Amino acid sequence: MSYRIYNGTQLLGDVNNKSTGINGLLPATSYQFGVSNYDGNRESLKTTINVKTRGIRLIIPTSLTVNSIITLNCQEYSLGLVPIGTEPADMFGGGNKRNIQAKVISVDGKSTVELLEPLESSSTVSLGGTNLLKDSLIPLTASDVWIADSVSNQIVDDYVRIRGLGDNNRIYQPFSNNGLNADGYYSISFYAGNDNNNDEFDVQVGTWNSLQTVHVTGSFKLYKLENVWLGGNPAFSFVAPFNKVVRLKKIKLEKGSKATDWLPIPEDTQYIVDNTQMNKLQDGSFAAFNGYRAIYFNQ
Repeated sequence: MSYRIYNGTQLLGDVNNKSTGINGLLPATSYQFGVSNYDGNRESLKTTINVKTRGIRLIIPTSLTVNSIITLNCQEYSLGLVPIGTEPADMFGGGNKRNIQAKVISVDGKSTVELLEPLESSSTVSLGGTNLLKDSLIPLTASDVWIADSVSNQIVDDYVRIRGLGDNNRIYQPFSNNGLNADGYYSISFYAGNDNNNDEFDVQVGTWNSLQTVHVTGSFKLYKLENVWLGGNPAFSFVAPFNKVVRLKKIKLEKGSKATDWLPIPEDTQYIVDNTQMNKLQDGSFAAFNGYRAIYFNQ
């Protein structure tokens, strides 16, 4: 017996456990999730539940009134990277500004406010745990990687290439700052290959003190490890074999006993992440920046 999970009328997938995670939810957004029993032939009626996610919270270093509603200004290309009027048509309907309401949740010398609507307009909802690795599409952080030739630790298109040489053959990714208990079992998935599609070899995956061996069959394909013990180490590693080139992309580390489809960590995709600190500007206003996007508050 398995369980079918729905987002509205969309079938997200089947699970065998009585609990699962759902990725890709927007903040301050209502959803209807459904669950049915499925034996491979027949499916029961769905049981549904309506939920609403809470909004992104920001920290403003000033005292406001608890439960009051304030107005924030969201702006694209706030640093003048693109002239007003020439921004892409999908950016807030062609404009570069919009207002958004927020509620003051708590005050203790500084104020925590919660946005009452999402900043993003769309997401991909899927089953599985939240990805706990930053920069997971292409591993961008390297340690002890051999750089003696042009193929070592080289980012090409949407993957990274590393070559193993003795002990100096490791790339690693820092864990997310959110939601990780390093002592426990997790699941790992990633796409791997090499420059010679008929060249098979093993690559080691895990933490510094807890590595597991995965057999790579040459061509780019998805590999999954489940029930991986991480221990208490703060980094996640890929170790290439001696004098072999490994290509990696779409890496996912998640809680639970089943490796699921790749999604980036929320911090890699969100406009403004949860509990972002807004900074005071010279004109007395407050702002938080993310690349060419910003959110402002004028008291």
